[in-house]
Amino acid sequence: MINNVSAGNSSNKFTTCTNGEKSLSANDKTEILNANPNRKYSAFINNSSVDITLILGDTAQGGIGKGIILNPRGSYEINANNLYLGKVSAIAASLCKLSLVECI
Repeated sequence: MINNVSAGNSSNKFTTCTNGEKSLSANDKTEILNANPNRKYSAFINNSSVDITLILGDTAQGGIGKGIILNPRGSYEINANNLYLGKVSAIAASLCKLSLVECI
């Protein structure tokens, strides 16, 4: 679930966000976000009926069930508490879609 932490004391403010949706093919690792040194926030929402696995970094190190597992209707966010600036990829066992937002 997305954490809505109070931004009142945060120095991690952003003004520009890009919203998108990525289609995933069955058993195919797909790049979701490029590495971005300016990233301040990202959120990923699984709008499908199957698990989606997020892979941070080298896709060779991840796979189905080997990464951050998003259950159907689940979400994951990158924020000031866990700021990751590298590449994000995803994989699922079936055709599905992943919604996302990245803010700088």
